[in-house]
Amino acid sequence: MTDALTKESIKYLVARLLDNANEAVEESNENKEDPFAAGRRLAYYEMLDILKNELDIRDQDLKEFGLDIDLENKIA
Repeated sequence: MTDALTKESIKYLVARLLDNANEAVEESNENKEDPFAAGRRLAYYEMLDILKNELDIRDQDLKEFGLDIDLENKIA
């Protein structure tokens, strides 16, 4: 049995990662001295950046996936 990720599944996963990334940004902004919070924020940035680049390479509409944003200014 093969479970292929559908476009809708990928959209859902990206939306979850974006929600978690936004929470990580808020936590990092509230706890500027906490290295774990900063690391968590960076980890979400890295994951989303990889996904954004891979979708872009495959000529996917980034807006459709919610990744038509400036990740560096929003998350990094």
